[in-house]
Amino acid sequence: MTAVTDVKGVGEALGQALIANGFKTAEDLASAKPAELVKVPRIGVARAPVLIAAAKAAVSAKTTTARAATKRPAARKGVTAASRKRAEETAQKAAEEKAAAEAKARKKAKAKAKAEKAAKKLLEMEAAFSKAKDKVKAKAKKDKKSKKDDKKKDQKKQDAKEKVGKKKSKKKDKKKAKK
Repeated sequence: MTAVTDVKGVGEALGQALIANGFKTAEDLASAKPAELVKVPRIGVARAPVLIAAAKAAVSAKTTTARAATKRPAARKGVTAASRKRAEETAQKAAEEKAAAEAKARKKAKAKAKAEKAAKKLLEMEAAFSKAKDKVKAKAKKDKKSKKDDKKKDQKKQDAKEKVGKKKSKKKDKKKAKK
């Protein structure tokens, strides 16, 4: 069935007037008589046969295009608001995912840098600890050596005192013996 507005020369206003007078399809208009159409407002005696002929052409063209339409694929429709909205949502979701991935990568890089810094600090602390240990060992060794040296010095002093004490006692003994 072909709509009345598909007939050449019938616009929105005339189409509504035809429907209101019982001509709902182009087939109804093609089978109408000019006297019936003259009763519809905006259609005169001269215009009635022209509209009937146009309706007959529209009906016959519709049947041939219907056959041809089955052979050809349907033409692509323009971008609709719904498809535009879906595309925007998809783009927004992709942008959010990209931002999340970048944030995750930054967080991972930050954690890696922090771990490297901690490892470096650990090595520095171990080196400082090792150096302090070596210093303590060296000092302990030095203290032992100095204690031994001090004992030796003390022993020498004591030996020297004893020698001096023996010499004095010998001198005293000699003096006593001379007297």
